[in-house]
Amino acid sequence: NGNAPRRPCRILTVARLAPKKGLPTVYRALRHLCDQGFSLRHTLIGDGEDRAKILKLIDELGLKDATRWIGTQTHSVVLEHYRRSDLFVLGCEEAPDGDKDGIPNVLMESMAMGVPVVVTRISAIPELVQDGITGLLVPPRHPEEMARAMARLLIDTDLRRRIIPAAKIRVTRDFDNKKLIGDLAALFRENIKE
Repeated sequence: NGNAPRRPCRILTVARLAPKKGLPTVYRALRHLCDQGFSLRHTLIGDGEDRAKILKLIDELGLKDATRWIGTQTHSVVLEHYRRSDLFVLGCEEAPDGDKDGIPNVLMESMAMGVPVVVTRISAIPELVQDGITGLLVPPRHPEEMARAMARLLIDTDLRRRIIPAAKIRVTRDFDNKKLIGDLAALFRENIKE
């Protein structure tokens, strides 16, 4: 919702535990927020090849009390977590092997559910998340900037009240799956005619 989040702030990440998701940036940003006195609870949903590395980092950063990893969950459980969250955060970056995301579906889901997003400016993400309009964008691998953006969206109720409805409109108007399928079908029909 657009109001100031309750304390502790509830922050959500839904991602495969893989290099391209930039989870170390997210956890270092969370550490910055904790160091600034933020009361927060972060939940990570997902699993993957980087699980041991991520859980070790959480421990090294002293975040065990503020964060929890609950593995892969059903879509209904994920939706329930969106409903209870004040902020969604993802640190997408280009992996060492060149792998990177297009536009992660979890961003669209979060925005459609009214949960504001902080995400990295990479690949096609800025097509969905317009900085300061439908969410906040930060450079990849910049935990301090991510922490600042997260703090803004947790504290600035006017910003939340502007971004949340704008993000819902952006997803439903421009990124609705039925509309996208219809647009693709129209393109294919046009190509067949030529």
